[in-house]
Amino acid sequence: MAVAKQIWLAAWTAVVLCVASSSATLASAQTHTAIPLATRIDLHSEILDEDRTIEVALPEGYEQGDDRYPVLYLLDGLQNLRHGAGSAEVLARTGQIPPVIIVGIESGNRMHDFTPSSVGDVPYSGGAGQFLRFIDSELIPYVEAHYRTHRYRVLEGHSLGGVFTAYSLMERPELFDAYIVMSPAFWWNNEEMTGKAKAFFARHRPLRAPLFFGIGAEDGDGMKRELDRFIDVLRQRSQDGLRWAHYVFEDEGHMSAPLLTTYHGLKFVFADMRLPKQLWSAYDDSQFRAHEARIVEKYGRAARQSGETYVTLGLKLMKDKDHQGAITVLERNADAYPAYPPNYAWLAEAYEANGQRAKALQSYRDALGRSHAMHYGQEEEYTAQIARLEGLLRNDR
Repeated sequence: MAVAKQIWLAAWTAVVLCVASSSATLASAQTHTAIPLATRIDLHSEILDEDRTIEVALPEGYEQGDDRYPVLYLLDGLQNLRHGAGSAEVLARTGQIPPVIIVGIESGNRMHDFTPSSVGDVPYSGGAGQFLRFIDSELIPYVEAHYRTHRYRVLEGHSLGGVFTAYSLMERPELFDAYIVMSPAFWWNNEEMTGKAKAFFARHRPLRAPLFFGIGAEDGDGMKRELDRFIDVLRQRSQDGLRWAHYVFEDEGHMSAPLLTTYHGLKFVFADMRLPKQLWSAYDDSQFRAHEARIVEKYGRAARQSGETYVTLGLKLMKDKDHQGAITVLERNADAYPAYPPNYAWLAEAYEANGQRAKALQSYRDALGRSHAMHYGQEEEYTAQIARLEGLLRNDR
């Protein structure tokens, strides 16, 4: 029995590793394809009376489909776009967030754009209101007119950009659906944002936008201490239904913490993407379908779990003899990851186990076609399964 269990666990591990490597396998079949990071666009702003530059990074598959995507508006785009796009790609590929369009907004005069008040000895300060009007009235309409955007929007900013992100939340809480605040300079103007937060969080109920705050443990006291006081206000005035988190990253400073803040911030914002834990212990078809429909409605048609999640759950249901449940999960997997041949072979096994031989045959044919298309190397196996099922179906007549 112990040996059999070891063999089953080894086979299970091989399946999981196979699924996890599917994206890499697909990528290796396209070794001559360039990987552009973003498109640079110059916009003229009537509000700012100047040209402003944005960098737009599109998710993988954007050009090949017609899906709509949530948008991450990322301040200090030239500085933050590379790590932001990398984090978003990894998280989307592993099903922890939906694929997103990233709009990196290049900095002009940061002291003007990001500060909410004019301070006498700081030249050009106090332009946050004007900059927010630019984002609201010019930038967002431009992005939504030129790209296939979903209605869900996230705003993220670092340092003074973190001050602006908090300012945007408190000035126009309906403009964005989530906020990621990186190492904010909440010392600005005698902790102006913390003072405003006391009234804001008491007044705005319910506030449904997730809020994520991240900072490096090695950042200066002029950042950490002030963020702690802002968090104290949030904690004291926290309301039912408000999701927020405050992370302090060890061994990170002011300029290194943004990478981890973006990665964990995006995971936090989209945490409801993950399958509920009860579906693993007490699977229910209607609950699974409802969860998948909800994330698609909220985040767009491209929202999905990782292939590893679908296949592991589907094969677990097969082992538990819940063949209909396995079919539901593995159909969703094939729909979400249509290029990978084994997804159709696993689905075929579930169909056959449920007595649906005609559907199993078609699913093996789908697997064979995709195996040919990407030179996957399983054509002989799938052809044999097709011949076997064709023989069984002839005998059934």
